[in-house]
Amino acid sequence: MKKIISLVIAAMMAVSMFAVTVPAMAANVSSPTAATLQEGKAQTTVNGETRQGVTYSVNAQTKKSVTFTYNGEGTFKSWTDNLSALGLAEGTDYTKALNADGSQTITFISQKAITSWNNGSVVVNAVVEFADDATQATEKDTTKATEPKKNSSSKSPATGASTAVMAGAIAAAGAGIAVLAATKKKEND
Repeated sequence: MKKIISLVIAAMMAVSMFAVTVPAMAANVSSPTAATLQEGKAQTTVNGETRQGVTYSVNAQTKKSVTFTYNGEGTFKSWTDNLSALGLAEGTDYTKALNADGSQTITFISQKAITSWNNGSVVVNAVVEFADDATQATEKDTTKATEPKKNSSSKSPATGASTAVMAGAIAAAGAGIAVLAATKKKEND
């Protein structure tokens, strides 16, 4: 008789734990999705200053590549960026390709690189030579690095799973104790 009651109690505890914890965890956690680049997130500069002339477009098919084009005044020389200053490694986190028309395509590979783009940390600079010598710039003095945004919060996101697990465990333990106490009392009578 004790074996049957033990099996019934174990089955009740397993069912109650599963019924309480699984829906609670699934209700608050979203399924992971493929990370893609958001539109309008890059900062563009010309010779380290914010001005018109640099346009870019996110590849509509892959959503992981961006092509930058300089179409302003002056003679375009080269591109610089702050990707390495953000702690990203070329070949691992991103790749760069200079196109025949002078535009540059950056493909973001890693989640870290995509996050840097989406939080607005990426700065792409066009080095341009203007007719006025006072505004001429070199690659060396136009690289403008911005510090990545850091989350200083030490809290993890609330999922509700820990509360549900705790409640399920207490409920299961209480049910088990009650059934054991009842069977023990019956034996003593």
